[in-house]
Amino acid sequence: MSETATMPLPPKNTPLAGLVPRTLARARRVTFLTLVCLGTLLGTWLMLRYLRAYGFRWSAVGLLACFIPLYYQLNSGFWTAVIGVWRQNTPHGDPTNLWASIADEDVSTAPGANVAIIIPVYNEDVSRVWEGLRVTYESLQKTGHIENFDFFVLSDSDQTNKWIEEQTAWLELSRQLGAFGKIFYRRRRKPINRKSGNVSDFCRRWGKRYRYMIVFDADSLMSGALMVAMTRIMEKNPGIGILQTFPKQIASETLLGRLMQFSQSLYGPAFMAGINYWQNGEANFWGHNAIIRLEPFIQHCALPPLPATVPFGGHILSHDFVEAALMRKAGYAVRMLNTVRGSYEEGPPTLIDTLKRDRRWCQGNMQHFWLLFARGWHFMSRLNFAHGVLSYVSSPLWLLFLIFSTILAAMPGNMEQSGPTERAGILLLGLTITLIFLPKLLIVLDEMVSARVYKTAQQRFMAFVSSMTDTVIFTMLAPVMMWFHSVFVFKIITGQGVKWVAQKRKLDGVDWREIILTFGGVTLLGVVWGVIAWNIGWQFFLWFSPICFSLVLAIPLAIWLSSGKSGRSIGLFTSAEEIEPPAVLRELETNLAEVKGRLKLPPEIERNYGLMQVCLDPYVNGLHISLLRRRKNTHDSREYLSEIADKLLQQGPQALTPRESSALINDTESVTNLHYRLWSATEHDLAPFWSLAIKQYNLAATHPFTHLLARNAVTPTSTAFSTRKE
Repeated sequence: MSETATMPLPPKNTPLAGLVPRTLARARRVTFLTLVCLGTLLGTWLMLRYLRAYGFRWSAVGLLACFIPLYYQLNSGFWTAVIGVWRQNTPHGDPTNLWASIADEDVSTAPGANVAIIIPVYNEDVSRVWEGLRVTYESLQKTGHIENFDFFVLSDSDQTNKWIEEQTAWLELSRQLGAFGKIFYRRRRKPINRKSGNVSDFCRRWGKRYRYMIVFDADSLMSGALMVAMTRIMEKNPGIGILQTFPKQIASETLLGRLMQFSQSLYGPAFMAGINYWQNGEANFWGHNAIIRLEPFIQHCALPPLPATVPFGGHILSHDFVEAALMRKAGYAVRMLNTVRGSYEEGPPTLIDTLKRDRRWCQGNMQHFWLLFARGWHFMSRLNFAHGVLSYVSSPLWLLFLIFSTILAAMPGNMEQSGPTERAGILLLGLTITLIFLPKLLIVLDEMVSARVYKTAQQRFMAFVSSMTDTVIFTMLAPVMMWFHSVFVFKIITGQGVKWVAQKRKLDGVDWREIILTFGGVTLLGVVWGVIAWNIGWQFFLWFSPICFSLVLAIPLAIWLSSGKSGRSIGLFTSAEEIEPPAVLRELETNLAEVKGRLKLPPEIERNYGLMQVCLDPYVNGLHISLLRRRKNTHDSREYLSEIADKLLQQGPQALTPRESSALINDTESVTNLHYRLWSATEHDLAPFWSLAIKQYNLAATHPFTHLLARNAVTPTSTAFSTRKE
């Protein structure tokens, strides 16, 4: 790593390249917000006309209060999509297109800046993280500019097995790629402030050595060509502080995952074009698959603690929105780069995993409520915060809207409307259906004509069928999500925060019991509400039946969405990446399939693979000790560690708590002694786990000594253990 030269800046009062001209940005926002406000006003007027027949009742006032923000949100999504479709088809080039800032002569030269690619991890699938790193590294090598990029895996893992596996994976991959000095691994003993604290720690320690950092999530994947292009764009546009790409979902296996993947593939580019139109230089940062200018980030984007305590206050969970606002406050643009290939991520496989992720995001976005009223923000930053809060608050608002509607319908004579009231109701219903479904229909029709993604007639036909099907499924899913998001908001308001857990990205079986326990209450709610609606009158039941129907079917819907029956064999829900897989994705899938096909060890050994390696394998044992920080232990702590070591050898890993296991593996003397005692003990002195581990170890120590793809690997481990067993 070498010191990076300071970027030359133009004189003061000269607008930096990359900032969207103020006049253009204002004209676009005025256009967008005018359309959204007019649509909201029209809907509000129709609702007022409809409610006039009910008089000034508290339930009618409550219904109207819920309706206005919901209709604003509906209009916002509608006009974003419509503008996006228009922008995709406009014959004139976009004057703000950042790709145009790269000249032909730039492509033949090196990017000219040092870039750190950081990968924060927390108890993640080690094979996926390091094979993803391998593919990204090799993709950068093919561009010929790997010398400009360094990789940092920043671990906060607190599971002993994950920790040891990460260390050995770092060593093995660096050796296989010849990348010592290019790939770095660092684990924090205390994960202060979670991911944002992890990134801050990198910035404090190594940030000044790099001009940019590209932030990955553990499941991120990016092509080398895109990262080199992003670096060039940042070099040509010193006014940009954060450049965010559109990460597309990949590698989904369940129906829910493939639905999300297909939706992103078909609708995503139009929505991104619309967002790009009105957000301009005040876009949002999504926390990953983005490049950041480090100097202003370090100077201006330190996260402030929020007033009050968790869950509303304390440490900021959704740090990315705040960092984008701070970067804009410092005078730098936050831009969205129009990308359709090269930037990817994975999504949760099941509905329950999606809800777990949503609960974490919900708390993070609710925290932003405090920031709405802070001084110094750009107007668009406040609007972005408000949209984030509204994206979750809209669920309890919708729930209250339905409750008020039920109360109003239950009042005598209220279902028998006619004349202007009836016409207003019908108009409002038609307008609402248009706002909900027209954007998708427009995008599908545009794809049918333009054939941007789906080239053949058969592909376009299946895309049309998939679009109609996903509309039905997402419509059924919406009331279920409404209920759970409402519960999340309620829990956060009443002080029930969330724990930091590793995100699940692959399906490991459908747990029917968990699904029934999770969605049983929703089914009961649907039945009760349906009975109430029927007793009010058949007209109201008919109007309300889609909501009740969805709630009642929550359990079979969740099971179906979590299954692998996704219609892939007949071409349903096919994404652009499945039709024409990008090279990085092809290579990652091949590598992971090879890793997955390796020899399996007994489940007990697999669960404790890292711990087994650090105790048995001299190479891993030595590596781990060399990376530990030396500490002096008192007599009491030495006795405590000795007792834990005895328990580990005599009773096996299952006898230790995570805290005991961590304490033992953090001590150099204990780790050294464990290795010696294991290989010098007789079989009857050891727990059955260790006897089995020693017998199996010649199988486990085949190439490579971690769960990674073996490539030109000749490990000292295998040689050492073959000799030992002989």
